[in-house]
Amino acid sequence: MVRVDDLRVSTDVLSLFNFTHNAEAERTLLAFLQKVPSLVEAVVERQQVIKGFLANWDVLANFSYQKIQFMEVHAFLNGVSDGRIPLETNQLKASLKLLLSEEERYAMRAKYVQTLLFLHRLWQHYFVGLSMKEFPVSFQQQLLVLLRFMERFSLEANATAIQEDNFTAARMVQFARVLQAISFAEMKAFWEAFYDFEVYWSLAKGVRKHELVFPNFQKGTFQLQEFYHPLIQNPIKNTLELQAGENVFLLTGPNMSGKSTLLKAVGLCVYLAHIGLGVPAVACTMPFFKTIVVTINLSDNLQDGYSHFMAEIQNLKAVLLATRDTDQTFAIFDELFRGTNVDDALAISQATISGLQAFPQSFFFISTHLLQLKQQREAQAFVKEYYIDCTLSEGMPTFSYKLQLGWSELKIGKLLFEKEGLNELLRTRQNELRRHIS
Repeated sequence: MVRVDDLRVSTDVLSLFNFTHNAEAERTLLAFLQKVPSLVEAVVERQQVIKGFLANWDVLANFSYQKIQFMEVHAFLNGVSDGRIPLETNQLKASLKLLLSEEERYAMRAKYVQTLLFLHRLWQHYFVGLSMKEFPVSFQQQLLVLLRFMERFSLEANATAIQEDNFTAARMVQFARVLQAISFAEMKAFWEAFYDFEVYWSLAKGVRKHELVFPNFQKGTFQLQEFYHPLIQNPIKNTLELQAGENVFLLTGPNMSGKSTLLKAVGLCVYLAHIGLGVPAVACTMPFFKTIVVTINLSDNLQDGYSHFMAEIQNLKAVLLATRDTDQTFAIFDELFRGTNVDDALAISQATISGLQAFPQSFFFISTHLLQLKQQREAQAFVKEYYIDCTLSEGMPTFSYKLQLGWSELKIGKLLFEKEGLNELLRTRQNELRRHIS
């Protein structure tokens, strides 16, 4: 089970890695980002492909092409492949047709020349210089699809002929014959390989731009060194470490201290790691999880008639059922049980935290606003307590957004209430009403 709507994969995560040049490649990229492999081997293979692109970055750094040219070449090649655009492959007929119709001669020559120059540029600047050995064997096969497709067209010779204004009718006919020989399936395979190539290039560029580090998967250890959320300008970097036997991360801190943002950053690191990408941290070690659930902004389910609290209960139940089957779960619960009264929330929070000890291979990240939990909960070795530091200066909170070991008992709700002048507004209104009544 993977439930990460609060990470906003289709918007926030996509924005970190989307350097694609055409709409189909962007759709392929989004599909990549939304698909979490079920096996660690598949994740590692994705890593290896991206590392192959990074190893070839001196060749691929400036990978680009004109979008309009791509669209026209794409339409032309697909039109030929599916039979919508007929080509004359008889040299005599082609020569006569081109001689009799100047308009057709220029139109067809333009399509041929544009296609050849588009493919030649890709071949010359990017594909021919690749070091194939840097990629895993599976991706080498995809590269061969691209290379063999382009090799059919004698690109160097045709590009030279075009540059020397010697792209004759005979060359046009030969090019047409090559195109006609390409099956619909072969054309489809070429474009799919091309989109995959661009997607991995885009991912590699995102990894470089944001200086992401590839994780190590290791059972029983969860470590993030100097991690952060890459969409925050000038982020504060934090470090956390959970060892075997410490499977509950319990986070406290006053309102506005950054608890939700920190949990979202942790969730993002886990998700990126499990789709084969680097994470925003200096170093990262974590287990390979089968279930990933990030619950930051859980809302009422009006369609099913659920209140916020019932939605929390159903979410927790789904996580526990999935964890019972595999005990390889990563889950975030932000402000757990905030949808019910304090007494109930305290009792069921204690029951939940205690019960999570039964899943030692999983890791649960919980933030709470229930400060009474510290007094009522017995010390438990499997629970590691962290808080986000905040200090008071002249009665006003100063947020550091730094993660610390321990428990925060700081309350700033009344301070913020007073700071915004709400007490004064309420008193003023009450006095106005009293004067009006009298």
